[in-house]
Amino acid sequence: METLDEMLQDWRQAAGDEAYFSASRVQSRLFDLYGVLDAGPARQLVETWLTLTIERDLFAGGELVELLDELRGRLATSSVS
Repeated sequence: METLDEMLQDWRQAAGDEAYFSASRVQSRLFDLYGVLDAGPARQLVETWLTLTIERDLFAGGELVELLDELRGRLATSSVS
């Protein structure tokens, strides 16, 4: 089983390599993250993005990299508190 850090790193690598991701593919990865995150700001961000997967068909790799950066920032902030 992958650690949270490995999950984020693997997804970041894929997002940097590919131009677009289907909503179902993004949703699948988000559900994986949701399952390992504790309640807090990072999980709230994942919930927001899960909502977007219902409304959209495609996600650009670049925007997913931004999501992952924001997610890491929220994880770092919550671990400092």
